[in-house]
Amino acid sequence: MSETNPTTPVLSESQVASLLANPARWRALRALCKEPGLPVNELGRRMGITQNATTKHVKLMLKLGVITTMYGRLYTLAPAYRPTSGKLEIDFGHCLLRLDRPPS
Repeated sequence: MSETNPTTPVLSESQVASLLANPARWRALRALCKEPGLPVNELGRRMGITQNATTKHVKLMLKLGVITTMYGRLYTLAPAYRPTSGKLEIDFGHCLLRLDRPPS
C-alpha cells in the first residue's frame, strides 16, 4: 500500500462505500485517472451512460470532494486524490482504490 498523503482529506467508510457503490463511478474515476479535464458528455461516454445519469454521478463526486471543475466545465480529480503519474489508483487515506481492472 502506498503512503498516505497527510493532506489527503479522509472520506468516511460510508462515503467511500457510497462513492464505489456504482460501477459507472468506477469507470469515471478510471477515466479521470487516465485523462484529467473531461467534459460531462465525454465522461458519460466513457462511463457508458446517458448525460443525465452522468450529471447525477458527477454531483455526488463533487459533493464528496473527489472531483473538481476546471475552466470550461471540465471535470478532474481533486488534487488530493490525483494519482502518481502512470498509476491507476486513488488513495483515500484508509483505502487504496486500484483501477487497473474494470469492476466485475
